[in-house]
Amino acid sequence: MSEPKVVVYGASGYTGEHVMWKLAERGIPFIAAGRNKARLEQRTAAQPELRGARYEVIEVAHDEAALTRLFKGKTVVHNLVGPFAQLGEPVIRAALAAGVHYLDATGEQDWKLHIRSAYAEAFAAKGLVLSPACSSMWVTGLLAAESVLEKPGVDSVDILYTLHGVPSAASTLSFMRMCCQPQLRLVDNKLEPWPPAAHFPVSVPGVHQVLTALPWSGGGESIFYEHDPRVINCSTLVTFRNQALMSLLVPKMQEFAEKYAHLPQPEQEAATNAWAAQIAPKGDMPREDYSQHRVLFTCHGRGTLAARSTATWGVTGYVMTGTIGAVTIDALLLGRQKVVGFQPATSVVGHKRMRAELESGGVFGQMSVLIS
Repeated sequence: MSEPKVVVYGASGYTGEHVMWKLAERGIPFIAAGRNKARLEQRTAAQPELRGARYEVIEVAHDEAALTRLFKGKTVVHNLVGPFAQLGEPVIRAALAAGVHYLDATGEQDWKLHIRSAYAEAFAAKGLVLSPACSSMWVTGLLAAESVLEKPGVDSVDILYTLHGVPSAASTLSFMRMCCQPQLRLVDNKLEPWPPAAHFPVSVPGVHQVLTALPWSGGGESIFYEHDPRVINCSTLVTFRNQALMSLLVPKMQEFAEKYAHLPQPEQEAATNAWAAQIAPKGDMPREDYSQHRVLFTCHGRGTLAARSTATWGVTGYVMTGTIGAVTIDALLLGRQKVVGFQPATSVVGHKRMRAELESGGVFGQMSVLIS
């Protein structure tokens, strides 16, 4: 068996399960890496999609030197160990030192800003891809935005995610911290913060109820479009059909703004970690149900005298994330990346191919043009 060129770091988690599934489906060999070999072996042995798949299980310490040794000679690492602002630094440093492409599944806007500032030039100079948020959030919002930007004259995008499901334990740690940090949107070509604890009523196509939505860190789209000459304004909101989650988050965001925002960063992180621990699901989560976990991505595009709005129906979030990761890794292994440096997965593989892959994978469905 040829040596795997892909490292899935943090493979024992819920997101890792889905990335490994989709890699195995494409026949791509990989290393399932993490800090606990017993848990990794238990996870991979229990996963039916991995029977007959080519992979190795490797335990590795979460430090730059050990990770660099593991990454040497590989092509790409997909980092799934979050919260990324708390745990990501050794991984990205090791990827750069080893000369491998770096992907992660972050939703954290401040992490994306940090790595763009600190590492984008170094990765680009080595001809390497640095692609955070290689996941359903925020790739699907970028796909929604691209569906309206194709109309001449559109220069502003207003994106809404309508989700249905339960975030994993690791995702809960990430979203709790990121909803309490400054959340940015693109306004007249400048990143500007939403008001603290901002939340808004939204009308969702196909849903009679009015739902509450949050900036959810501000999203990834504003960061990726900040220097795109096509876009001058970009905002992202997120809502869940489970409005109990929204009702829980808004008071926590308000409490954070009043009691914790002025404290040193370690104390802020400790507070959001404690809140996340209170609500995170315990134990292994079941697979998403395609008949229940139905999602919708809408985007209103506007220009001075032009407009276009679309809605794309889909299913699941984690299966989507696994597919997005596998598609991007496949392109990198073949050397078919369209860009290098700090780039979204939609630019690495091309947004048309990404949409087509999600459609053929059965997680992206009908796209309706609401305003043509």
